[in-house]
Amino acid sequence: MARLRQVRVAGRRSFEYVAQGKGRATLLVHPGGPGLTYHYLRLLLRLASSNLRVILFHPRGVGASWAPRRASEYTVPQQAEDVEAIRRAFGIEELHLLGFSAGGFAALEYAHRYERHLASLLLCATAGSAEELRAASRRTLAAASPGQRAHLRELTAAKAFDTAEYQTLAEAIARPFQSRFLKVLPPEWTATRLNPVVYRAMLTRSGDEFAVDGTIARWDGRRYYSKIEVPTLVVVGRYDAFLEPSVEMNERIEPAHLRVLPRSSHLLHLEQPKEFLGTVREFLGDVTGG
Repeated sequence: MARLRQVRVAGRRSFEYVAQGKGRATLLVHPGGPGLTYHYLRLLLRLASSNLRVILFHPRGVGASWAPRRASEYTVPQQAEDVEAIRRAFGIEELHLLGFSAGGFAALEYAHRYERHLASLLLCATAGSAEELRAASRRTLAAASPGQRAHLRELTAAKAFDTAEYQTLAEAIARPFQSRFLKVLPPEWTATRLNPVVYRAMLTRSGDEFAVDGTIARWDGRRYYSKIEVPTLVVVGRYDAFLEPSVEMNERIEPAHLRVLPRSSHLLHLEQPKEFLGTVREFLGDVTGG
């Protein structure tokens, strides 16, 4: 098993990471949440080889990585700056950046700011804007049962966001779009932890799982699409609430290639791990020359 390490970057900051493989080409993986540890993405370490180094890291505020003191310092642009600081610290010359879910926002922002340092972009189970997050929430709520929606309205009116009752209900409503095909949650997911400080700062200040009012609230990466020129993989599950945003990415990012996994929702890499890894491996083989 890859050993957990720390990489120091400029400004006396450090980030936790695990790495496997060697070579000039590096796949750097930004997890989502926002605020999740990298554990649920550990299967990507299987891609490591003598020609490809795979690095999974904990973003700012996650695990034992550097944590700002103010909520205002948890933003998508600052996450992109962290990616660049990590790239410099490792001396990565050929960067293949994978953003999963909310990590895809940081990846898009990085592509906008530092495309000259980017060899390819992998956007997995993600969207391109806060507005698309809100649309995904509306789509999820529309699919809930009348009883679930009524119960949710009661708990929301009472602002009972920190109760187990609310969390259980929100998870049940989201499950068809989150983990539809998982009968049992795998150890990669149960080992994953969420930092609520990061999550609330960036996504929902109140704790309302279907509101987007954190620092992401006005972020819109769709304006970057037409400027992206590096090879781009967009991969999404057929039942993910981010299916429509992924289709738009593919249509508007000229060098993009879309792959929809048919028996998957948001956690597509855990629902169809063989197909997901095969898709990423094939793409990286093409862009790295094997």
